[in-house]
Amino acid sequence: MKKTLAMILAVFMILSVTAVAFGESASSLNEGRAGAWTEKDTEIIQQQMIVIKKDLVSYNASSTEVFAPAFAYEYTVTPASVSGLSVTDDADVHGSGTAVQAPVKAGITSGLVVNDGEAGGSDSAVGKLVFTNSMKLNSSASGATNSYDIKIDFSGVSFSQPGVYRYKIAEALADGATYKGIAVEHGNSENPNERYLDVYVDGNLKIYGYVCMAANDNVDTSTDKTNGFVAESGGQDSYYTYDLKLSKDVVGDTFGEGHAFPFTVIFRNSEEFKTTFAITENVESGSSGFNPVASEPTWSGVVAVKEGMPITYTGIPAGVDVDVYETNDMVGVTYMVVTSVNGVDAEADSNVSWGDAPTAAVPQNEKEAYQSTKQSVDTEVYSKLASRQSIDIINTLLLISPTGVVMRVAPYVLILAAGLALLLIGHRRKMNASK
Repeated sequence: MKKTLAMILAVFMILSVTAVAFGESASSLNEGRAGAWTEKDTEIIQQQMIVIKKDLVSYNASSTEVFAPAFAYEYTVTPASVSGLSVTDDADVHGSGTAVQAPVKAGITSGLVVNDGEAGGSDSAVGKLVFTNSMKLNSSASGATNSYDIKIDFSGVSFSQPGVYRYKIAEALADGATYKGIAVEHGNSENPNERYLDVYVDGNLKIYGYVCMAANDNVDTSTDKTNGFVAESGGQDSYYTYDLKLSKDVVGDTFGEGHAFPFTVIFRNSEEFKTTFAITENVESGSSGFNPVASEPTWSGVVAVKEGMPITYTGIPAGVDVDVYETNDMVGVTYMVVTSVNGVDAEADSNVSWGDAPTAAVPQNEKEAYQSTKQSVDTEVYSKLASRQSIDIINTLLLISPTGVVMRVAPYVLILAAGLALLLIGHRRKMNASK
């Protein structure tokens, strides 16, 4: 038993060590550096791959998650121009107490791999960071930072001599996209598109350090370092979305409170975005939605909204506008209809009659007697909205005066009268035929 337990323990320890080894396949920057010495004149060998970061900050006033737009970053790594540049370290890391200075060499890109792309040639190596409509972004009213890896793999690079090798990393949008076209706001620093990576190679041609910075300049202990295209150095991008709540209220009509009224909902791509987006439709029980799929932001559909059972759309890109109007399909009932946008009531639609529920979403160019007047939520691109947007349509039942009957009953009275008339006509014809 003891031998068995010992063997199991040994295997477990081997697997644990192996797991750690596999988990350490890449070095990570800490405050822009990897491989800082913990003892004087003692290097710490690094992994052959370094991970720098890209931050995408997502803003939404009422949701903690939204879907990303579809686009890709492209990262091009080239040898940096380094004429006359040098690196000077800290005197305290040497037993001699004297700082060491070294000239900067241009990086070697042959064999370099960026984010699992193809191995680079002598001029450059290129890789992509791809976002799809199924990827979720953490979001908040003040902006939640989503951080992504950019892996730069040096395992295929052959360094011929020790030294400090510098690489320029240029960020751009892939496939000819523009930031305006994908609803993403680009960086807030003077040069958010470039980073420079120094790779420290020892006498055994092993990598023992990495340093990343925003400028191509001389480097010493006071030089600002960065973990990549991150918020701390102004290299982040920002994505702004909002939520829209559609709700229904019925006044003075108990029967109507249990009815789901048809709302025509039309999203407008006012900013002419050129990519696809995904929004979420959350439907309360008793109402029904139209299930918008990932596409350009020109969704449209007819939904049914019941009192107390709202429909909420989450993650709408700021700059996409929404038009909404109601059709009264309650036969025999006339309402006064007021549409409230973000708590502000529009002018009342008096005496809205009834009609058939629409089968497709059609823009309201001219209001019909059985419709409410179209109201809209309009937003600006890159705008940080303070709260969830809302459209609430309130129907107040209008009764006919005592000289007639309640309007809901009138159609059925007419039907009954027509039936009685047909019955009398049929009876008279039968009597005439029997004579």
